[in-house]
Amino acid sequence: MANKVKFERDKVVYLASQLFWQKGFHATSTRDLQDAINMRPGSIYAAFGSKEGLYRESLKDYTLQMQSQIQGFLATSDTIVGGLRAFVESVVIAKKDCNPSAICMLVKANNEFATKDETLYELSLDLLAQFESDLIELFKQAQLNNELSNAVTAQEYAQFFQVQFTGLRGYFNRPNNIHLAPKMINQMFALLRKL
Repeated sequence: MANKVKFERDKVVYLASQLFWQKGFHATSTRDLQDAINMRPGSIYAAFGSKEGLYRESLKDYTLQMQSQIQGFLATSDTIVGGLRAFVESVVIAKKDCNPSAICMLVKANNEFATKDETLYELSLDLLAQFESDLIELFKQAQLNNELSNAVTAQEYAQFFQVQFTGLRGYFNRPNNIHLAPKMINQMFALLRKL
């Protein structure tokens, strides 16, 4: 019984994250949530405390899913840089139309809450910092593996990666330009290796 409840909770969090990712926190009404996750408002509040509680879990779940995707690509690649490149290609090209938004949910949250909700803004900052910390560890390992030079720090590689990745996702949110993605991803990783 406990496993079934957990599975259903995970499914609800995932469905809510898809809706929040598409519309944002403030544009998502309780009715929108009720329709998307098939729960009445009272049940949502009983399970998560509030709409904000469900959003917090959704944002954390999104972050875990992104980390899991990266780990999956790393597991099937010969190199760390190759795994990160496969992840970028998947998100920017292969799965672009499968996601509720081309823009990263963490970036959207960070922008949405910068002036509106200090608690959720802090959560977005914490999750972005954790993502960067995970990237730093990957780039340290890539340097140890001689995939990248030691001319810059692992943190600088991680910062460069985030800026480029976020920029690509935003740029390819525009219509009719996805044909440019392979060339721009090539440029991103060529520049990464030259840092």
